[in-house]
Amino acid sequence: MKPLGVAAVLALAFVVAGNAQAELVARHVQDGMLALGRSGKPYVAFVRGRSLEVSERTAPGRWRTSKAAAVSPGSVLVGFAVGRAGPVALVERADARTLVVARASGPGWVSSSLVSRLPAGISLGWPGLLLDGRGLPVIAYTRWHQTSRKSTLYLARADGLGRLGSARVTSEGFPRSYVAPPAVPLVSHGRLHVIESYGIDGAVGTIEWYPHRKSWTGQFLDGGIGDYPVGRLLATVGSGGTVYAAWCEALLGTGEFPVTVAVHGHEISSTFVDDRAFTTALVASASGPEVAVNEWRAAADLDLPGNGIDWAGEVVARGRHVELDGWLAGLRRTAGGGRDLLLAGPAGLAWYHAPRPLTVRTAVDAVQLDDGRVTVGGRVRVVRGGKVLVYRERPGFPRALVGSAPLGSDGSFSLTDLPPAKPVFYRAIYRDPATAIPYAALSHDPVG
Repeated sequence: MKPLGVAAVLALAFVVAGNAQAELVARHVQDGMLALGRSGKPYVAFVRGRSLEVSERTAPGRWRTSKAAAVSPGSVLVGFAVGRAGPVALVERADARTLVVARASGPGWVSSSLVSRLPAGISLGWPGLLLDGRGLPVIAYTRWHQTSRKSTLYLARADGLGRLGSARVTSEGFPRSYVAPPAVPLVSHGRLHVIESYGIDGAVGTIEWYPHRKSWTGQFLDGGIGDYPVGRLLATVGSGGTVYAAWCEALLGTGEFPVTVAVHGHEISSTFVDDRAFTTALVASASGPEVAVNEWRAAADLDLPGNGIDWAGEVVARGRHVELDGWLAGLRRTAGGGRDLLLAGPAGLAWYHAPRPLTVRTAVDAVQLDDGRVTVGGRVRVVRGGKVLVYRERPGFPRALVGSAPLGSDGSFSLTDLPPAKPVFYRAIYRDPATAIPYAALSHDPVG
């Protein structure tokens, strides 16, 4: 957010699976963004060192990568989309005081600073990117004053020549927030809206702004007890103009980072869909919103030294959680109703395609016996036959393959392990032979 040793074995297992293969897009890169072109062609953007790079799929198993812009060390990719004019990416400097827009132009790329060199004590919130009918960027972002906690929401749009200009949506420092508020633009019922989230004095809120006469009017999508939003704010539009939004917020008193999904149709509702995860993608399906989140198990959870983290990506929809192996960087709904995924694994960023929505669910449980051995069992739902690989994991250390276990007629599996060190987590992985998608389950409670 990555002689034949363990790392090489894991990398090989990540790329090759039965009759299907994961398509490795960016070797050794652990985060990026996925977008689909007008024809459904997948594109992946990522930062590698001092370069913003964009890869496009040119044929099955083949990706062409180009350098879109030079970036400063530590820069973060914060937005990516593909439209009529080609790919557009947003990159924020590590100090969150400069925002660069890079877009395809003919055979090459052009980049310009939308915001640059803000004064010390003023920083940018996580921006949101939308492309208009011409394929030109529409960008929502906030400027935040660290001392006063005041913020200003801006909307940047392109003129006929493609030049971006910004206008204020809010004024007088509203809303105040402990962190720079994230924001995102979207179009509902033919009108451009902007959503932002904030947190101050033990209260969090998410507001949907829309133009009214010569100003803007806000409608709360959600509000309650909390500390502040964390990471990206995501939004999309479903059938009938229904607005979906998703974000993570911090509850420092409990140590949780719940993910909220809000729905604004005829009525407004919101609900927690995960207790501790970061959001990376949101899509609208026929049955409602699907949000890509990433849960984690940290070294601190096991009282281990360091800042090691093990990630568990999930697609959450209508209360159903489909877990995947590794960091889920991207999720997109294809024109045919399938799903494209971008996952970070031991080898790097890889792209997967499922012809239908994801339904395979995996569960794992580990029980310690009196003699020190551990029985690891579980079930892969909607699957008959095949096998799972079971790994022993300690955040901050390479994971170790315990072994493979065949699936029973009901999808169940079981094996026994004798871990050389405790405490540990266990992860079971079932790789779909048709798509190579690594469905998985990482245990919540450590053993030992």
